[in-house]
Amino acid sequence: MEKRTGFLYVAIFVLAVIIGGALLLGRHRSEAGREQMGTPTIYTALPSQTNGYYRPFAGALKSFSAQLNASAAPVVTITKQHLNQPTSRFTYDDIWLRDVAPVITTHMVKFRYAPSYLAKADRTYLDTRFRAWLKQMHFQYRTSDLVLDGGNLVWNGHDTVILTEHVFKDNPEWSRQEIVSELKYQLNVSHVIIIPAEPGDVLGHADGMVKFINARTLYVSDFSGDDVLVHTVERRIKAELPAAKFVILPSAYTAKGQYDRKIASAKGLYINMLETPDTIYVPHYDLPADQQVLKIIRAHTAKKVVPIDVAKISTTGGSVHCLTWDVPARLMPAH
Repeated sequence: MEKRTGFLYVAIFVLAVIIGGALLLGRHRSEAGREQMGTPTIYTALPSQTNGYYRPFAGALKSFSAQLNASAAPVVTITKQHLNQPTSRFTYDDIWLRDVAPVITTHMVKFRYAPSYLAKADRTYLDTRFRAWLKQMHFQYRTSDLVLDGGNLVWNGHDTVILTEHVFKDNPEWSRQEIVSELKYQLNVSHVIIIPAEPGDVLGHADGMVKFINARTLYVSDFSGDDVLVHTVERRIKAELPAAKFVILPSAYTAKGQYDRKIASAKGLYINMLETPDTIYVPHYDLPADQQVLKIIRAHTAKKVVPIDVAKISTTGGSVHCLTWDVPARLMPAH
């Protein structure tokens, strides 16, 4: 009887060790899986050397990608030019990836890229060309007939998206309810908040106006002292999210050096930042307000905050968020 009892104790002990080891291994694998899923690849673009419009910014664009790459982020630049960092051997003759790329929430959705501020030939070329690159890379995504720039959509990482009224201008044949329903369905969200576009912004992009800190707290631009617009934006958000809280982020907008006579410069606009699971990339313009903004952002995050110099590029009408497309590992092509 004692031998049988002793054997039983040994068997139970061995079984416990095996189960415990399996659980520990499973936990490590699960943690590794979560870490892998949370690591995005950041894409940038460098137009061909024959592109006269962007030629004055070639050096600044290369520097932009290099700055991101130096921060230990996986960065791939869409270009056929030789760089001292990974490239996607393809020519896409524009730099604003955010607008034309699929929108990402829990999955990817490629909306129609046909903004009213671009000539039909230009928007058709850019959309067709980018779709060709997506196909070459074997990205998998849904499609929608709704016209929407990726820069005009801000996601809270959970159940809410914000966009401006510019979406109505680009989709005159859609009703407001049809637009809201399409966004809820395609993006798997419960709340669609539509705010007024900033006066003078022909692009009408929300990513230069608001930025979620967490699911119910947002940075809101001070809009260069336009308190009426600040209060209107906050009111629209609170109507849909009563628990929403706001942090006003200063801007230091300057039109000096604006490159395109039709598209306003983005120099001095800080909300247009890029956030990944462990890092926030904040626009740096070599302006006095740079340090004040960095201090505010660091006070509201435990993530690494990295300033990215976009002083020259921003004069063309966009900043860090506009210039990038970040793709979580779980949505990267299998190859």
